[in-house]
Amino acid sequence: MKTRLGIFIAALLLLPLAGFLLGGGVWGDLAAGATADDGSIAAALRTSMTLLFYVLLINHTVKRLTGQGPLDTQRKYFIGVSIASALFCWQLSYMNLFAASWSVQQDNSTVVQFLLYTPLFALLAPAVLVTRSLLAGLPGMLKAMNFRFSFTPGSDETLARILLAAAIFGLAAGASWPDKLAWLLWASPLLLLLAMQLLWHEGTIFSGLKSGDAGRVVCTALSGIAVCNLAVISYQANASLTINLHNTLLTQAGFALFGLTCLQLGDVIAENWRGKSSPPIFRRKFPIPVVVKKN
Repeated sequence: MKTRLGIFIAALLLLPLAGFLLGGGVWGDLAAGATADDGSIAAALRTSMTLLFYVLLINHTVKRLTGQGPLDTQRKYFIGVSIASALFCWQLSYMNLFAASWSVQQDNSTVVQFLLYTPLFALLAPAVLVTRSLLAGLPGMLKAMNFRFSFTPGSDETLARILLAAAIFGLAAGASWPDKLAWLLWASPLLLLLAMQLLWHEGTIFSGLKSGDAGRVVCTALSGIAVCNLAVISYQANASLTINLHNTLLTQAGFALFGLTCLQLGDVIAENWRGKSSPPIFRRKFPIPVVVKKN
């Protein structure tokens, strides 16, 4: 778990910068632009309070429906998810320096920004996960998402290599050519996590699709959309926040992608409570086929 998280953090920090510099970019150009907004402090604080109230309310609702609240039964896990959520969202903010997919106007020092936004960022992933628990607990929801189909994807080794190559290319090239590859830049964190899960012989959030079980993915995507819209609307009610995407569908797809990435990140963290996984070793198939005949 720790190795994968370390690789994940390093890749999201280094690859976009490397791609940007290799593409002829100048670091000083990234700092241009933001004007002061006196409401940014109030917006961050009120959005954090809104998300905290939302998480507690959804947790209480889930407890009334199922008898167990996620925050009550998995407290240590959600503390780990909150820490990972804060780090991940700060990395997304760093990646946004290259892609400029959203803009926030403010004139606060780095220390003040860190103190303001870290609690807000730490609440986003837990909010997504508790919302998923609520949707999954609704009567008939998971049954409706269980389809009568199955498929067999390629081998884990081949799929891992493809996803890893796409993630590396997306992080580097997406920062260098954001106008054309911003979508791949934002998809790369999830692709990287999926690739590492396969390399470590672990399941992914899409493993259930092999048997037609789409409930976990659909509920999480809807949760990401709900939570991100809540956070954006709450922030925009107090300060300026502009999403620089072509249309609303792209924005909502990005929110769903954020939810899925939070779930996969949460699955990696959950491994801390169920033991260590095997190292990323793929064994070659025996070159000579063996045929067993029945007598």
